[in-house]
Amino acid sequence: MKIVSTGSTLFSSEQYEKKLKAKRRRLIITSIIIVAILVGAVFVSRLRALRIHEVNVVGASVVSPEKIKEVVKDVISGYYLWLIPRDNALLYPRSSIKEFLTRKFPRLNSIDLSVEGLERLNITVTEREPFALYCASALAPEDAHSCYFLDQSGFIFDQAPAFSGTVYFIYALEEPYLEPQGKQYLSIEEFKPLSTFINNLPALGLEPLALELGDKETNLVLAHGARIVWKRGDDLSHL
Repeated sequence: MKIVSTGSTLFSSEQYEKKLKAKRRRLIITSIIIVAILVGAVFVSRLRALRIHEVNVVGASVVSPEKIKEVVKDVISGYYLWLIPRDNALLYPRSSIKEFLTRKFPRLNSIDLSVEGLERLNITVTEREPFALYCASALAPEDAHSCYFLDQSGFIFDQAPAFSGTVYFIYALEEPYLEPQGKQYLSIEEFKPLSTFINNLPALGLEPLALELGDKETNLVLAHGARIVWKRGDDLSHL
């Protein structure tokens, strides 16, 4: 009888062949089960009852709800790996929807997504409120142009219409942004104390109109042509 060695244990050739065939059978059965599970998962994911058929937008007033719907429907169209529909209520791309909406509509401040009845996608949004203006120049507030709204965090989110007079306080940069929309005027950590300082000036009898921020110094324009100038980085509580 011929003996075949596997390194640590000796088997007869018949035993070795049986063991090899059994291993192959297990591999084939396992492969069939995996394929069946995948095919079943794809089939279930395509069921109409599990797919989003309606998009509802709540909270949008300035931003068009219809435009939001268009973006969302475009994001959830198509398939993952050409097999699983992206509009599946359990697998829809939440992160991509938020990313595309934030990029397309900077005015949106928050975006919440929820699925109702596995067929309806509810999108609840809040919009940024105008706090001040960002303009190309601030040293002559009455002639400010190319202005955008910014919110309380200093985020520049939408183009502003032309105003007569100084309706909003104006922020500007010595070297203005070429494309301001979607930019942060200053980091939140820098902007908050700066805006608080400006908001407290009327209590001192001063009327702030605009501010221009440079690399080295800051110019604050007051009513009647007066200015306050300080070095950038100075402690505002000691001015």
